[in-house]
Amino acid sequence: MSFLKQLLTPFVEFEDDKKNERPKENKQAATGTTPVNFPAAQPPQLDPNAHHPLIDDPAGTKPADAVPNYSPAGTLAAPLAEHVKYFEQLIDDANAKIPAFQGTDYKEFVDSKLDIDMIQDEAVKYRTAFNVLKSTGLTKEKLLTTGQEYLNIVGRDMNAFQGAHALKYQKEVRQKEQLIQKKAEELQALMQRVNSLKSELNQLTQDMNVTKDKMNTIKNSYLLAGENKQREIQTELQKIMQYF
Repeated sequence: MSFLKQLLTPFVEFEDDKKNERPKENKQAATGTTPVNFPAAQPPQLDPNAHHPLIDDPAGTKPADAVPNYSPAGTLAAPLAEHVKYFEQLIDDANAKIPAFQGTDYKEFVDSKLDIDMIQDEAVKYRTAFNVLKSTGLTKEKLLTTGQEYLNIVGRDMNAFQGAHALKYQKEVRQKEQLIQKKAEELQALMQRVNSLKSELNQLTQDMNVTKDKMNTIKNSYLLAGENKQREIQTELQKIMQYF
């Protein structure tokens, strides 16, 4: 907020706030606030009506300029810039469109801290931003309740994303996984059939070689016996011609 820099004197001490400050547990009891809990994202649900802009828009699932940054362990080291920008826009849109966020709230408080980066002490920076914005109606209770609601908005969006992502995953990935599994089973069956055919081929080859050797032996023996008989007859005929 540009007006904040004009109103601030860096490192200002806020004595009035210190005088009114109560022990931490008493302050919580007085305001009725509870510690902010981060809403856990729900597991993906296969809701046939699930929708999310990043899933419904094909470009949202694979940004054209996305360059994933992976750690040496193979895990994603940082989110894609497009997704960081998405959540920033989500908060901006909620702040601008939802009546409950009209006026000064958690978002304006966080934005205001960017204007006082010259303050190095974090506690002083937080107190400075808060005390200046108190004049616009900001209270600690409003700061916490609106911050919690922004947290819920992010959580609900994450749940919607996971539901839509699970549905699209089921349609586009799970079917391919099932087809791959089917083809793998077919390939395994074919490999088993190939191995069986190889075994049959080897056995047939061995049987054929035994039969071939046996038949060749019979053939060669027969021919050899026939040739011997022919020579025997020819020898006898020669002797007959000689002696008679």
